[in-house]
Amino acid sequence: MTVMEAPSLSLADIDAASVISFPDGLVGCGDWKHFVLLTSDEEDLPVGVLQCIDEPAVRFMVTDPRYIDPSYSASISFEDRQALGLSPDTKPLIYCTLTVGNDGAITANLLGPLAINVNTRQAKQLVLNDNTYSARHPVGQVG
Repeated sequence: MTVMEAPSLSLADIDAASVISFPDGLVGCGDWKHFVLLTSDEEDLPVGVLQCIDEPAVRFMVTDPRYIDPSYSASISFEDRQALGLSPDTKPLIYCTLTVGNDGAITANLLGPLAINVNTRQAKQLVLNDNTYSARHPVGQVG
C-alpha cells in the first residue's frame, strides 16, 4: 500500500457514523483501525481516499477492483463474513488499494482487498489465495 501525504485531519470534522472500523487493523499496520472514506463530489470518479483517523498523516487511494478487472471476484470465507456481520444475502463493498510508484506506474493490490459492511461500518482486509491476482496488478502510468 502506498501511504500518501495528507493534511492533518481534525477529529471534530468527522461524523462518527461515517467511521469505518477495521478491528484487526490492516495487514502490516495493526494499529490503523479507524478510517473514513473520502470521495469526490463527482459520482463518476472511480478513485476515493481511505483516510486513517488513528494516524491522520496516512491515507490510501482506493477503487472498486471491477474497474481494473471486470471479472474480479473476492471469495469471502464464512469466518470473514461473520467477523463483518454479513448476513448470507448481504454483499460487502469491496475496494482495492492503488499505489503510484516512483516511476509513475500505477498498480492495484487485488490480493488484499478491503471488504466493508455498509450497514455496520465493520471492515476487514482480506488475504486472497487466488493465484490469478497480484498485489501489484498493473493499472496504468502517470505522466
